[in-house]
Amino acid sequence: MIAVIAGATAREALRSRSFIGLMVIYAVAVLGSRIVGWISGTDGHVVTTDVVFSLQSIIGVLVAVATGTALVNSEIQQRTLYTVLSRPLPRWHFVVGKLAGLLTALLAGQAAMFAIGMAYLWLTGAPVNVQMVYAGILTAEEVCLMAAVSLTWTSLSSPLLAAVLSLATYALGHAVHELPGLMHHLQGWQQVIAVSLASLIPDLGNFAFRNRAVYGEPIVASDWIAVPYGLLWITLLTVVSISVFRRKQL
Repeated sequence: MIAVIAGATAREALRSRSFIGLMVIYAVAVLGSRIVGWISGTDGHVVTTDVVFSLQSIIGVLVAVATGTALVNSEIQQRTLYTVLSRPLPRWHFVVGKLAGLLTALLAGQAAMFAIGMAYLWLTGAPVNVQMVYAGILTAEEVCLMAAVSLTWTSLSSPLLAAVLSLATYALGHAVHELPGLMHHLQGWQQVIAVSLASLIPDLGNFAFRNRAVYGEPIVASDWIAVPYGLLWITLLTVVSISVFRRKQL
């Protein structure tokens, strides 16, 4: 049953206006990235590559938030949720199926964006290296993590508030990565509070290898920790969503 729900969710996400619209915006923005490279005072290829990877992350996250926050709410509005849950189906099957379907659609979108971006860079003469492949993988995992974040916020609040909180989490997740460099400005209990609060937010800076891939920097051992780190957060957030959804009055 999980596979059935996942398949239906993936098809619904791929056909949604927000998904298709944002993919079109990405393609148009990639074409415009060359203009940014031309007018920049530095290496135009570097700027173009940086913009292409940044767009893949930003557009991917917007797709994840837009579709993720509408997952359960659309089912309730269309009353299809009640039909599904009227069967002898554990609620966790429904949550896992919806998330699996969403992640499938997002990974397909990320693969398409990465292919478009790499093809454009190659056609414009920008250097392409193997590090960019790993950067694309980490960006896709970051987007999947944000989908799990969106699902968790959706289970706790309304779709609009969930979208706002998801975007706030994205911003804070990248800010958390800079916290170690700011710790010397804090003292005693302030450091304890800062670390405690930061531990509740996924460190999205771990997935920003794209900033280094642009310059062809090598992949070091510490970079690989981002993969299990992301999977652990996705699992944790899924468990939280299931726990909340089990107690949710529908």
